[in-house]
Amino acid sequence: MLTTATIIEAFQNLPPKISLDEAVEKLIILERYEKAMEEIEENKGHKHEVVMQEARQWIQERK
Repeated sequence: MLTTATIIEAFQNLPPKISLDEAVEKLIILERYEKAMEEIEENKGHKHEVVMQEARQWIQERK
């Protein structure tokens, strides 16, 4: 979950005028980033090497 402080800090780096769509997009990206970081801290993510190996295997199967 996003904190108010995180949102304020993120929005301070934006231009003085942005559209509502841009603001919502920024919030969505920020929320997804925060969730990913929490999952990494909880060891819920997938290691890069494993993902790359699975991708190579999937590509070979499709040939």
